[in-house]
Amino acid sequence: MKEKGFSWKRFFGDLGNRKFILLLAAGLILAMLAFPAGSPGADEEETAQAQEAGQTAGTMSYAEELEARLVDMLSAIEGAGRVEVMVTLAASSEQVLQNDVSRQESVTRETDAQGGVRDNYDVSEDSQTVLVGGNGGEPYVVKELMPQVEGVVVACEGGDRASVQAEISAAVQALFDIPTHKIKVCKMASQP
Repeated sequence: MKEKGFSWKRFFGDLGNRKFILLLAAGLILAMLAFPAGSPGADEEETAQAQEAGQTAGTMSYAEELEARLVDMLSAIEGAGRVEVMVTLAASSEQVLQNDVSRQESVTRETDAQGGVRDNYDVSEDSQTVLVGGNGGEPYVVKELMPQVEGVVVACEGGDRASVQAEISAAVQALFDIPTHKIKVCKMASQP
C-alpha cells in the first residue's frame, strides 16, 4: 500500500543523523543572518543616545567620567565632606566584532583487508569579520566592553574617621566590585 502525506524520511532519504543536524544548524544560521537584530527604529534611537553620550564622553575620558560620578556619590555620604577621587583602569576598552564563521565536517570510513573499519573525521573552520557597507567598510561592532576598574583612591575631609572610611570603601566596592585592598580612603589636606 502506498503511503500518503508528508514523510521526513522520504524527503531526506537516508541522510543520517550527523548530516541532518549539520543541515538543520546551517538553516538556523542562515535564518538568523537574514533578520537583523533589534526592532526597526531602534538603531536611530541608539544613535541618538550614543550622540548624547558622545557629547559628554567626547570631552572627558571614561576614567574621568567615572571619577566625576563617584565624587557626586561619595560627597553625599554623611561626614565625608569635600571629596576628590582618582580611578585607575586595568586596560583600555575592547570592541567585540561580528564574525561570520563557516564550519565544515567530513567523515571518511575506511575498511582494511582484514575487515577492520576506521572513521576519519576532518573539521575545518573559517572565520571572517563582518564589514558594514561591504568590502572596505568598517568592522561591525557587536558590543564594546569598557575597561575594568583596577583601583580607587579617595581623599575627603572626613577621611580620618573610621566610620567614613568604612562607608566609602563599602560604596566603592559595591559600585566597582573590586577588593577592599584596592581602595584607599584618606583625609584631605586642609586648604590654606
